[in-house]
Amino acid sequence: MTEGRPRAGSRRRRSRRRSNRERRPEASRDEAAVDAEAKPAQARKLPPREPRPLPEGATVADAAARLGIEELRPEQEAVLEASLAGRDAMMIVPTGFGKSACYQIPSMLLKKPVVMISPLLALLQDQHEKLLSRDIPCIRLDGSVRGNKRKQALDRIEQGGALLVMTTPETLASPILIERLQKSGVGLAAVDEAHCISEWGYDFRPAYQRIGTHLKELGSPPLLALTATATEHVRDAVMKSLAMRDPAVIEVPPHRSNLAFEVLPAEGDVRARVMLRLVRRLRRPGIIYCSTRREVDMIYALLKRFRVPVHRYHGGMTAADRNKEQARYMRRGHRTVMVATNAFGLGIDKPDIRYILHYQSPASLEQYVQEAGRGGRDGKKANCILLYDPEDRQIHQALLNRSRIRPDQLYRLGTALAAWDEEDRTPSLEALALSAELGPRITQALLGKVEEAGFVECDDDGIHVLAKGTIEADTRGLSGQFERLRRQDSRRMDSIEEYAAETECRTIFLRSYFGEEVDESCGLCDICRGSPKRPAGFFAPVALPASAKKKGPNKKGRSRRGGRGSRGGRGGRSRSRRRRPRPTSDA
Repeated sequence: MTEGRPRAGSRRRRSRRRSNRERRPEASRDEAAVDAEAKPAQARKLPPREPRPLPEGATVADAAARLGIEELRPEQEAVLEASLAGRDAMMIVPTGFGKSACYQIPSMLLKKPVVMISPLLALLQDQHEKLLSRDIPCIRLDGSVRGNKRKQALDRIEQGGALLVMTTPETLASPILIERLQKSGVGLAAVDEAHCISEWGYDFRPAYQRIGTHLKELGSPPLLALTATATEHVRDAVMKSLAMRDPAVIEVPPHRSNLAFEVLPAEGDVRARVMLRLVRRLRRPGIIYCSTRREVDMIYALLKRFRVPVHRYHGGMTAADRNKEQARYMRRGHRTVMVATNAFGLGIDKPDIRYILHYQSPASLEQYVQEAGRGGRDGKKANCILLYDPEDRQIHQALLNRSRIRPDQLYRLGTALAAWDEEDRTPSLEALALSAELGPRITQALLGKVEEAGFVECDDDGIHVLAKGTIEADTRGLSGQFERLRRQDSRRMDSIEEYAAETECRTIFLRSYFGEEVDESCGLCDICRGSPKRPAGFFAPVALPASAKKKGPNKKGRSRRGGRGSRGGRGGRSRSRRRRPRPTSDA
């Protein structure tokens, strides 16, 4: 073929284009007129339809039907009866038991808004979209809602009526939201993941510790505290922090009969080998929990190298990346693995998770049971495997030492408050943190305890010292509370070691820990099954799959889609490679 001469295929394509251009003027003018009229109609966006409240006199069954629920569980009915009667209630039921319906239904029946407080932005967004799709009046207000949308949300809250207001502990503290809710009134306040008041309130999420204070500003409405697991100590901490009044406690044991618990000793480098073999053998989807972000990134990279379809999730990723990874994992029928810290899972509703693997020991049995309970919600068997190494305790000890408040920090705060008091001045949070040589977050967490004790009062004008002349001594006296927290942390880590060393049914051990009296073995855990000792090869190094070894860059001159190569030949091969040299003899 002469260079530069058009090919036959190019001539045919140009001929077809000319033919199409020739036919266009003959098209129906009526069709063109219809298209011209349709474009403005498509461009005009119809305003979103206002959700339709239930008619006057609607019943619990009517509200449940709007949610698509045909029949409520007895525990849900008990909670709804208490909440609609204006009584405080605490609901402790396993994940996936229908806790959300217990505040969504009252929001359709009460004449004042129901406020739901949750730490999980992803959960708020997911529920907001689902409720709007069911024509249920609801408003989401958190740090991600800004500008005109935030103004519209606040205006709708002020109107009151049957409405669900979903927010975070931090946004609840906003003076403008408090003001609007005071005008509308609050029919019920629901605190989701209430155990976080005990676990997060002193350090990670100080705003949790102040929920009770803000609810008092709203007139102390009836309260509903919701959680999946809570020991007696956690219940007491939640009730005290929220100032609950003789609450009705509705509880379902966290144990589910389809969870197969197992502990595998795995120390040092052996742990990664064991994890790889399990992940390649177990049915997906699954979740692998790690204690640190670094471990998440390491395992994520390792599984990708071994061609395992994997996602990751931790607090060091951007919100957009976390949401994208979560959305991919949550797709129906998507059988992949999620590697995550404990930041992943709260509010997640994926029923077909077939295993929960803890790469490292969690900090407590409460956390372990909460995370293990995310498997097998469809009622089918799910494996809950703990890779145990006694050295894991040191990781949690270091993390807690970094996050828990220390007595010396409390002393510094007391000294700074006394200095401001002597000068009869009112510091702001930032000024007090600076004078105490503490970070704003730690200062805020400390102030929560000092305010709860009645020694100071915090408002928009600053921090007012109430214990005049004795603030330093009074503040020092609170240090015993934080020492008690540290002892409780240590006991929780002891319980993990006891669980790993258990020689009888693991389910009985877990249920006893949460206060149940059970004698019947589960028949599913590794001890009940009498699992044989793993062979030595199970702990040996794992070879890379052949496909991973052979992977390399695309062949020179070949495009990704198998199109033309750089030299214009078909199939991506250049002319020079078509002629292969003849084989030569070694002789």
